[in-house]
This record gives sequence, C-alpha cells and structure tokens, in this order.
Amino acid sequence: MRTMHCIASAAVALVAAAAMTPALAVPTIDGKITAGDGYGAALSTQNTNTHFGNAENGDPINGGNGSEIDQIFARIDGGRLYVLVAGNLQTNFDKLSIFFDSEPAAGVNTIDQNALPRGVDPFIDGLGFPPPNGTNNPTNIGALQRMDGLTFDAGFNADHFLTITHGFESALDDDGAGTLDSPLGFYAASAHYADLTDGVSGRNGALGIQLAQRGLPNVLRGTTADVDIDGDADGNDFLIIQRNLGATGVNRLSGDTTGDGNVTGADLDLWRAAFGFSNATATFGTNHFAPQSQGVDNSDVLLGPALIGLNPGDLIDKVYAFGPNGGATDNAGTGAITRELEFVLPPIAGTDNVASHRNMQNIVSLQLAIDNSNTVGVSGDPGTGPLGPYTDPTAGNPSAVETGIEFSIPLSEIGYTSGPIKLFAFINGNGHHYASNQFSGTGILEANLGGNGFSGFTGDLSGVDLNDFAGDQFVTIGVPATPAAATIPEPGSAVLLGMALAAGLGVLRRR
Repeated sequence: MRTMHCIASAAVALVAAAAMTPALAVPTIDGKITAGDGYGAALSTQNTNTHFGNAENGDPINGGNGSEIDQIFARIDGGRLYVLVAGNLQTNFDKLSIFFDSEPAAGVNTIDQNALPRGVDPFIDGLGFPPPNGTNNPTNIGALQRMDGLTFDAGFNADHFLTITHGFESALDDDGAGTLDSPLGFYAASAHYADLTDGVSGRNGALGIQLAQRGLPNVLRGTTADVDIDGDADGNDFLIIQRNLGATGVNRLSGDTTGDGNVTGADLDLWRAAFGFSNATATFGTNHFAPQSQGVDNSDVLLGPALIGLNPGDLIDKVYAFGPNGGATDNAGTGAITRELEFVLPPIAGTDNVASHRNMQNIVSLQLAIDNSNTVGVSGDPGTGPLGPYTDPTAGNPSAVETGIEFSIPLSEIGYTSGPIKLFAFINGNGHHYASNQFSGTGILEANLGGNGFSGFTGDLSGVDLNDFAGDQFVTIGVPATPAAATIPEPGSAVLLGMALAAGLGVLRRR
C-alpha cells in the first residue's frame, strides 16, 4: 500500500511540475540572445572573413571599424517573425540589407530598378543634400535602384525588403522663413521597408529611428568635459585637465575637452561651463551628444533620459512625435520633448528640406534593436588561400557571436500565409551599391563583390549573381511544430489528469 501511495504522490508531483513549466517566451528585442528567446540553433554560420573591416572595441554603438554577419537566428511566434543577425554594423551608414521570400506566388529573382518602388531610403548615406521636399531625387532615387541587377540564388524570389543602418545624423530647425537653428548632431539607427510585389507602386516607407543602443527608448546625453568618461563633469575631470595642461597630441582622456588635440585654458573653460552635469539628472533639452569619440566614449555611460510612452524595441516616428508624449505641434518640431524628434517629421512646406526631415512612419509595426558590441567572430584577415584573398575559411569563432541586429515584424507585413520563410541578408555599402563579402547562408569565400563581383565596381550590383557561389546564400525559417496535447498537456488538463490519477490510485489503495 505504501508503494501505491508513493506512486500516487509522485504522479501528482510530476503532473503539477508539467503544468507549471513555463511556455517559451517570445524574444526580447534587445540585439542579443537572452534566456528564453527560444531561437534554437543558428540557421547559418559565417565561413568568410570580413572584407569590410573588423570591429574591435566592444562599444554597443561604436563597435569599431567593421561590419560582419556571423550567424543568423530566427523563429516564428504569435503572428510575428523574429530575427537576430549576429555580428556588427559599422556606424558609417553601411547597410544590413534583408530580402524575404515569404509569398510562394510572388517576388523577383533579379532586382530590376525600373520595376520596383523608388525612393526607398533616398538619402542613401545620411550625408549630402537631401532630395527636395522629401521627393525622389533623379540622381539619388533609392536603395532598390542602386541594387539594380542583383540576382538571387535559384529558388529565391524576393517579395519584401528591409534595410537597416546607423550612424551620426544631423537636423536643423526651419521655421519656413529661412531661419535655421544651429545644427543638431545625434546618433540614430533607422529602418526602411518596401513591398516588391506591386511593381513601382509597392508600399514603402521610412519606418523610424532609435536614438540609443539595444533598442532602448533613451536619448544620448553627455559632455566632452567628462574626460574620465564616468557620466558627469566634476572635480576629478578638473584634476586631469590641470595635470595635463600644455600637453599636445592627446585626446579627451588626457583633458582635451575641445577636440583640438591640446590641453589649454580653453579646456578648463569648457569644463567650468559644464561643471555639475550628470547623466543621472540629464534632461531632454540640453547636452545633446554626437558624434561620439570612437574608442573614447562608452555609449552605456551616455544613456540619458527615456522617452515617455516607448518600450524597448519601439521606433520613433512622426506619429510618436506628434502624439501626446512627443509633443510636436508642427513640422518644424515646435513643442517637441527633444530636438531629435525633428528628424522624423515631414519636410516644412515651402522649403527645400534643408532641415533634413525624413517623414518617418512605422507602417509595418517593426521592432528593432542594435547591439554592436561583438569583438569576436570572423576577422579581417584575408587568409593565404591559393585562389586569392579570403578564400580560406575563417579561423575565427563566429558561432560564439550572439549580439547584433535584432528585429521583429508581423507576418502579415511580409505577405506570409503558410509554409517556411526564406531570408537573404548581406552587408551593403553606405550607398546601397557596393556588396561586401558578408552574406547569410553558405558563405562565398571571396573578397568584397563590389558592384560586379570579380571585375570591379560598376555603380550598381548588376554583376552580383549569387548563383556564382556554392550553396545557397539564404536561410530557411521553418514553421514551428505544434506540440501534441498528449505530450505537453495544458495546465488545466494536466491538473485534472493528476487529480484523476491520484483518485484512481486511491481506489486501488482502499482495495
């Protein structure tokens, strides 16, 4: 009888434990694999050392002079696609270009600039004079035109496009009468989208920005008077400047607050004006901080106040800017909680958009995060292969990389109805028309492809044919299996089953 009692107790305990086992959580959009994300094994791991420089300093924004794709992770859950492209993206407006093949009866195998939407990321590299009034500029007509001629692997037909970049932007207040405020510099990650299934009329747009690392809804604040890089301007900074007065050829860590390479009385003056500043009490209205000093600043120290009403992974767009938390009342940004919001607003009527507004709206409910802190993975070593540079498989450890660019998008926004999803990703140059050697999938074991692969740059991607390389340069994201009810009972059913089992064993015991 004691045996039966033990069996009954054990059965109830096991079933109760099964009932309490938590379901796998959806990924946290923070740019890294965290416990419970449930991505599983990588869908591809890089074999080719990067020819786009090598990231080396570990900063979550300014990770160093390099862009690379080390691994691809993805999963489908709750009506959304979650993707983590592990690696780095340099803050020089290099692009992570992503194409989806998610509609079985749609898509293109070769990019034809005349048959696809124009004006996708028309500002291209974040620099130079923007298109008038936000319209297409004939000499700068968009990402898809710059990728004209790119041919995907057989069996891959691109039907939706997403491009992600980051760097140091600038914007100006413009009141419509030609009065411009001083330029505002700031860090921003941004994303652009296009539907490729409806020709030149395909829906597309600038989706929005983030102003801090890891998808955090914060702004960056700081001062160059913070020479010890601890988030404030205090007496310790003064002592460093004082000890190094007269030094030449130095940076901020030695007291050069003005950025001229010398430590002089001007540096003390700047410190004096900033004395008392602290990131812990920073406001939206002061100490906008960009560009950062690569290799000096710690982006985590620069985290300032959080924007109200935004969650990690959310994008900032004009809907937010004009909303109750953003506070903007017109396209010039009047009343905005912080000046960075001017960047996402529409151009001002009657001007040529010298204010550099982008008219952003998150039309696909994208979530995004960038963690640029990776320092391992593939290297910038060209190798010594007999067929030329980069033909040796990497001696690095790309399988160790679990940080990079993470995003989530509703399945409905990529036309998904059923079956697996194919995804192709690669690092493109800041003009959208210079292919690196960093691709998803099998890997190419080649140097940068440039514009036409082996014969030099042509100004577009007309010579880049992924069929020239062994294997597929895309990954396939499988549909998650639905567990059988008998294998993983619902909590309510499990408890009932346990009660029934215990009751049945109790009957045996009474006999």
